[in-house]
Amino acid sequence: MSEIRMVITDLDGTLLQSDHSISPQDTRTLERLGNSGICRVAATGRNLFKVRLVLDESSPFDYVILSSGAGIMDWKTQKMIRSLSIPLETTNELVHFLIKGNYNFKVSRELPDNHNFGWWESYECEELSRYVEHHKKMGDAVKIDPENPFVSSQFLMFFERESDQFEFVKDKIRSSFPDLSLIKTSSPLNPGYIWMEIFPNGVSKAHGIEEICRITGIDRENTLGIGNDFNDLEMLDFTQHSYVVDNAPDELKSKYLISLPHYEDGFSYAVNKHL
Repeated sequence: MSEIRMVITDLDGTLLQSDHSISPQDTRTLERLGNSGICRVAATGRNLFKVRLVLDESSPFDYVILSSGAGIMDWKTQKMIRSLSIPLETTNELVHFLIKGNYNFKVSRELPDNHNFGWWESYECEELSRYVEHHKKMGDAVKIDPENPFVSSQFLMFFERESDQFEFVKDKIRSSFPDLSLIKTSSPLNPGYIWMEIFPNGVSKAHGIEEICRITGIDRENTLGIGNDFNDLEMLDFTQHSYVVDNAPDELKSKYLISLPHYEDGFSYAVNKHL
């Protein structure tokens, strides 16, 4: 078995408990990893503002991959070491494409200010309303003015889980915008919905890990990853040893090693299987 030199974990539904805290057991495991010289990475879909709601500067991590890979922060120095964005022209084209297609969506501003966003409602959608109501407490939330575009970091679209619209819309966007990254994730607001995250080319948790491997000189063969959702797929395909917690969807549990649920310290269980 290859030596573990880097451990990467998703946050929500994987490391974090239901109250968004890190359990005492998982905290001790992270500290033990650090004392053993093992690089600790959090890879999350959260933007920096939302990461700071659950982690502080003393949290036992070396790097944090933000916004599903759009940003990477050296957590010890609190310096952003990578930040990717969607160019103004592409943002403008995609906004008009989605409006013309009669879709609902939101657009985040550049990192590190991507907690500020614009939104567009083509038809009544409870998930969009729920998203705006929840996130406007964390930043500016304004209706999009199609004639005044801005450089963006992410688009977000909302689909009912039982609908076949996700794959249909994904194919349409990919056909017209082949250089953008499209990522599927479960809604943290309502289990009946899934989201499509649209990012600049090259954005994924896997690419973020690859960059940290380059910075640290750690080989891919010496990595362990643990996640719980569809937006962790590329990460788990990249890491040498890959786990999902038992609360993950069944189709993920059929592909990777299975740990305990997140609320039973599944992170520590997976790490301790190898250390």
